[in-house]
Amino acid sequence: MLEITDISGATVAALSGACAGDDLERALACDVRLAADSASFSGESLSDGAAIRLARLLGEARAKDIVLTGRRFEAREALRLGVVTRVVEAARLADEARATVALIASRPPLAVRAVKEAVERSRDLTPGEALALEHERFRRLLDTADHREAVDAFFAKRRPAFEGR
Repeated sequence: MLEITDISGATVAALSGACAGDDLERALACDVRLAADSASFSGESLSDGAAIRLARLLGEARAKDIVLTGRRFEAREALRLGVVTRVVEAARLADEARATVALIASRPPLAVRAVKEAVERSRDLTPGEALALEHERFRRLLDTADHREAVDAFFAKRRPAFEGR
């Protein structure tokens, strides 16, 4: 089973049970992928860019192994390979996913989107270009209402209320 939550432009997937085909394809497109320790995965029936996503996440050789063989693997191996970002006890999966969503939602939405874009674009850039992109995005954020709110909240010793402006 796959559950996806989209907050501030970032996506969190919670995976339990068997994850293959369309479910695995959608999960691979998410930014954070949590799996129950009982989850299993398969490279069977992947299409719609899943092989490309796997190659970017795992490297070409591992992606080919999974896609060409359609082999099944468990949550711990999925974590080791980089298919998922975290493995938790099945009974705690929903709570952990909600906590992760809440944590991302508490962050400034403009910063979340800027970081996500910088990370995604960095794979096609040289280290210098990636650093320049990150600095440019950071400088843009300094002129936002959310940045002013963060500074005000810090000095007032209160939680910031970000509005995405």
